[in-house]
Amino acid sequence: MKLAPWEPDLRTIVDRVDADDIDLQPDFQRQEVWPPAKKKRLIDTILRGWSIPPVFLVVKSDGRMEVLDGQQRLAAIRDFVHNEFTIDGSITPLDTKIKSLNGATYKSLSAQDRRLLDQYTLRCFKITDYSPDEPSELFYRLNQPSMLTAGEQRNAFYGPAREQLKDLVAAFVRGENDKKTIGFSNVRLAYDDIIARLLFFLEEKTFSIKGTEGLISQRFKERKPFPKSVLRRAERAISLFTLSRNEVSVARLNKASALSWLLFFVRFNDFEPNKNFMLDFLNGDDSTLLRNFTAEARRVFQDRASLRVTDVSSVAYRDLALWYVYRYKEAYGPLPDAISKPVLTRIHSALGSRSGETFESVLAVKLNIELWSELS
Repeated sequence: MKLAPWEPDLRTIVDRVDADDIDLQPDFQRQEVWPPAKKKRLIDTILRGWSIPPVFLVVKSDGRMEVLDGQQRLAAIRDFVHNEFTIDGSITPLDTKIKSLNGATYKSLSAQDRRLLDQYTLRCFKITDYSPDEPSELFYRLNQPSMLTAGEQRNAFYGPAREQLKDLVAAFVRGENDKKTIGFSNVRLAYDDIIARLLFFLEEKTFSIKGTEGLISQRFKERKPFPKSVLRRAERAISLFTLSRNEVSVARLNKASALSWLLFFVRFNDFEPNKNFMLDFLNGDDSTLLRNFTAEARRVFQDRASLRVTDVSSVAYRDLALWYVYRYKEAYGPLPDAISKPVLTRIHSALGSRSGETFESVLAVKLNIELWSELS
């Protein structure tokens, strides 16, 4: 991989972005998330003539460039030149000249001030002659100290696994699974992170392995794709999730509970689940079923989706809670072959004969997490 220095002025950069010669939103990048205050600080830095971190650009085969690192900075510069926000002259340390420009847009600057801004030099590096995994490794190293989410870092990895992930996320979004319907958005690539974990568990054929960020990232660094059988199961889980979620007005999930629902639907290899189950589970009408302990199962699910969410036991307990309610709340139909009826019966019997134990304490004794977590 070669890095060639390039020092265009600010106006040149904005013109190249506007001409679509520089892509600020390639697949691996997160969405633009800087708030106005942070954008104004960047412009203040430029107005003072101070240096900003370099921008790294991947040169594609057609000559266009994708921003590898520096997306938020370039987007802020573009937005200012497009008059989308104003200069903040009150940023400390106070500067008399900048204070006099308070409230000015790019368009309202004098010709001289605009010219000085246009001539500000940006440090850039053009990346050429790279193998598929080299730009992503550079991106990963550049952003190690930053507050990027795991999904944002992983999604920079070039290769077939990343492309498969992007296709699955697109299918998830096409199903109208978004902030309005499931309670959280993909602004920080949350959906990508969930489905990456789903793929990881499916390939490992278990969720009894702790899906650490390092392990999952290492898998996406590899140049091999996920097997077709894994993709088919993930696609089906997303489809069944969407069909059931359509029965719910707003699901109000988080990343942990959404992953558990996808793992739940993965088990339906041989027939369709009852599409009303998600609606009933989330509504939580257990008033007539306290003898079956379904209310406690739901509380365990909710608690383990809020605390210690990635612990192996938390993933398994959430999964068991879903299947317990599916089994012991009437009219949901038969269980898939992948679910052990004796395990559920044993837990149900223990709950019925207990003396003060909680649902979770019974699971701690009666549930073999490794066996329950198999995704064969």
